[in-house]
Amino acid sequence: MNCIFFDLDNTLTERAATITAYADQFENDFNQVVKPALHRDRLAKAFNAIDCGGYTTYEKRADDMLALDIWESKPSVTELSLHWQTWVSKNALPMHGLYECLEALIKMGLRLCLVSNGQSKIQRATVMALQLEPYFEQIVISEEVGAKKPDSVIFEVALQKMHCSATEAIFVGDHPLNDYIGSQRQGFSAVWFGGFHTWPADQEQPKRVIKSLSELYPIVRELIPTKSLTF
Repeated sequence: MNCIFFDLDNTLTERAATITAYADQFENDFNQVVKPALHRDRLAKAFNAIDCGGYTTYEKRADDMLALDIWESKPSVTELSLHWQTWVSKNALPMHGLYECLEALIKMGLRLCLVSNGQSKIQRATVMALQLEPYFEQIVISEEVGAKKPDSVIFEVALQKMHCSATEAIFVGDHPLNDYIGSQRQGFSAVWFGGFHTWPADQEQPKRVIKSLSELYPIVRELIPTKSLTF
């Protein structure tokens, strides 16, 4: 066991906090075309609902934003979509304890790989914004591979790039199917980052669950008993 593979959104990034921050930026940039005295908390709540944790298209987000009763005059779908995707990807907020966790794992001698679904330019902008490149030996993005999690292909590509077998690897992610079940089917020791998605009722409950990156430590200690670290 010498490699840990991570999902990106809602695993290394704090998606809801990022979208809440975007609501502030939105108010500033579109203040001339929205109704006055928007309630910030309501706007942030509406935007997070529209975002669906990142699991929807930019065009659908823009359509849903235009349907909100906040406009004096409406911009185009293209303008809204581009504004959202550009700002959010370049201003992603880190999950609490992110850098301490990654640094501690590397000090243990573990090798790290990032595996993310999404558009290459968007996901790589997020990686750059969070300055994640130095921590990860490989960054694997679905658009570049031509396959999305939970497809076995993207896991196989990531393993090949890391010169690692699934039985020697841990996979950490928030999505029940894409991350936990998908990686487990390939032989990874899967860890579910709970709290962002409802676990499917028809699936066996996950064996390893965390609600924060600091909770990863006892799991790593269980799987790598000869190693020790302190978060």
